[in-house]
Amino acid sequence: MAGNEIYCVVLAGGFGTRLWPLSRKGMPKQFLDFNNDGSTLLSKTVGIMKDIVPQENIIVSTNLDFYEDVCKQLPELNPRQVLREPAMKGTAPSLALSAYHIRDLNPDACVVVVPSDLIIMEPEPFAEVIGRGLEFVKSHEGILTVGIKPTRPETRFGYIQVDDEKVIDGMYGVRTFTEKPEDSFAKLFVESGEFYWNSGVLMWNVNSFIDVMHSCLPEISVQFDRIYDTLHNRDSRRSLLYAVYEALPKISVDYGILEKTDKVFMAPGSFKWNDIESWDLLYDYCSKDGNGNVLGMYKSQIYNCHNSMFLCNNEKKLVVIDDLSDFLVVDTEDVLVICRRDKETDFKKYINDSMLKYGEKYI
Repeated sequence: MAGNEIYCVVLAGGFGTRLWPLSRKGMPKQFLDFNNDGSTLLSKTVGIMKDIVPQENIIVSTNLDFYEDVCKQLPELNPRQVLREPAMKGTAPSLALSAYHIRDLNPDACVVVVPSDLIIMEPEPFAEVIGRGLEFVKSHEGILTVGIKPTRPETRFGYIQVDDEKVIDGMYGVRTFTEKPEDSFAKLFVESGEFYWNSGVLMWNVNSFIDVMHSCLPEISVQFDRIYDTLHNRDSRRSLLYAVYEALPKISVDYGILEKTDKVFMAPGSFKWNDIESWDLLYDYCSKDGNGNVLGMYKSQIYNCHNSMFLCNNEKKLVVIDDLSDFLVVDTEDVLVICRRDKETDFKKYINDSMLKYGEKYI
C-alpha cells in the first residue's frame, strides 16, 4: 500500500480520572511522564506510529481545552494535524469527525486508530499486524480490530470473542465484545480459546467506515454529510461544525458501532501490550527498583519498602518513606492519597466524596 494512503488517528481527548489525583481534568494521563524519562504517553504513542505511518499523515484528535498541550508536546507535527473536537461527545462522534476530515484530504485513505496511552513493548510485531490489517481494510468492507491472545484471566481488560467459522484472509469475524468481566468469566474466556484482549486499536478504509456510520449512527453521519458535502470553505465548515457537534449524542464507538454491525473483524496479535486504565496496570508498566517499588519522585529516601508505588510531582520536595509494602502514595500540589495498592477500586468513591464535599476543585 502506498504510504500516502495510510493515515493514523491518535485519540487524545479523554480526561482519564482513573489515575486521579495525578491525572486530572486539566492535565489527563496522556500528557504525563510516568517514567520520568522525558516522554509522555502521547509522545511515546506518536513515536511508535511515526515508524508505521508517514509523519505528515498522523492526526491527533483532542478537545479544545487540550489543543495547546498537544501542540506543545508534539512540535514535530503541523498544528493542522491536531483535530479539535468542539465538545466531549465520546469516541463515535470523534472518529466520525476524523473520518470525514481524512476523506476530505484523501478519499482513498486507510486509517489506523490508536489510543494515546497505547503501550507497545514489541514494536516490530505490532507494526507487522498493522501492516497486514491495513492491507485487509483496503480491499474489504467493515472495521478491523486488533486482539491480543490472553496469557492469563484478566479482569482489567476488555475481551473480543471471535467466530472461527468466519475467517477471511487470516482475519476473524467478531461475535461479541465484553468490557472488564468478573474473574469467573475471565477464566472461562481464557479457557475457551475464543476470546482475545481488546487492544483498542481499529483500522478501516474511510469510505467503508462512513458507510457503517450511516447504518449504525445515521443521526451523527447525516450531520457530517451536511457539513462536508455542502460546505467547502474551511471557516464556514468549522462554524457549522461547532454548532452541530454540541447537539450530537454522547456515545462510544464500541456501543454505537462495533456492537451493532456484523462488519467487524479482528486481527490476532502476539506483541506485548498494556492498557493504562488503572493504578495497578500503571504499576505493571513502570520501571521498578530491586524491591519492586515504582519511584516516581525527584528526591527520595526509601527504607524497608516493597512492591509499592510512590509518586510525587514536586521537584523541590524530599520524600522519605519507611516500612510500607504494597502501598500506593500519590502526592500532587493539592491532593495526597495514601492507600493499599489493592484498594484502587475505591478510587471512584474517593473522587465522588471529594466532589460532594468540595465540588470539582480537586478533580
